[in-house]
Amino acid sequence: METFELKGKLISREQVPAVGLHVEAFDKDPVLKPDDDLGKTNTDSNGFFVMRFDKSKFNDFWETLDGTPDIYLVVRDDKERQLLETGEAKTKREIEYHIRLDRNVPNPEAADPYSGNARRMLNMLAEVGELIGIENRINLDLLNNGDPTGEIKKDLSNFINGYEDRRNNFDQFIAILTSLTGFLAEESRVGNIGYDGAQVPKLPRRVPYDQVIIWPRQEEFKWA
Repeated sequence: METFELKGKLISREQVPAVGLHVEAFDKDPVLKPDDDLGKTNTDSNGFFVMRFDKSKFNDFWETLDGTPDIYLVVRDDKERQLLETGEAKTKREIEYHIRLDRNVPNPEAADPYSGNARRMLNMLAEVGELIGIENRINLDLLNNGDPTGEIKKDLSNFINGYEDRRNNFDQFIAILTSLTGFLAEESRVGNIGYDGAQVPKLPRRVPYDQVIIWPRQEEFKWA
């Protein structure tokens, strides 16, 4: 019978192995049916855990439809107090978890780290425009005060003659982007970087969240 495997590592807020925690796995089922208990294990001295189960733990009508369970973990301490519940994940073979037990303290007044990203992007592009002007001044200086060969002198002249067109095209590009910023760019979160949306909420400092990375796999994973 096909075997499924759940494995992972838990660390504390101080990034040291979370030892001796109870890890339980469940298959999420419809409201009228209790969730299937897939198994339970403990983290070892390195914070690692491994759990295996087969289809007999969850093989009912609902899993027959999609062929895989909807797995979530519950982590408890030695006094059976719940520390964390992961989101649901499907797997054909294996799921690997990396979990840091560091639930943040939300601050409803915290600044939005993404606010103004589109404007910052435009400012960076404007700096590119400044480089276009600097490059043109350097080429003018070489042409007027240097001693370029005939071929280089020709290339410099052609480049300088095309400066106004390049500058105008760039300025028009910036103008179009600027006009979009107010009603489109910010709304679509242009330039969002630094947070993975699947793991961290849109406003990470304003709401509590758990630091959990989940990797479903179809083939067995080997720890390095």
